[in-house]
Amino acid sequence: MKTLVYQKKILEEVKDLPEEQISNFLKIIRIFKNSIIKQRKVDVGLNKEFREWDKLSDEAFVNFERKL
Repeated sequence: MKTLVYQKKILEEVKDLPEEQISNFLKIIRIFKNSIIKQRKVDVGLNKEFREWDKLSDEAFVNFERKL
């Protein structure tokens, strides 16, 4: 339901734009959308690396404690 509200708000903003600016506006939307998609992929990869690093650091800490 929120999506519909946002769509209406976007249409309201766009309705007064000159036609020659609509194509620029669409390009901006596509760039924004693609940047969000790429950022999500980076975040997923980074979170995976953090989990792997945490696991390795936990293992190293356990091994260190055993040597004490």
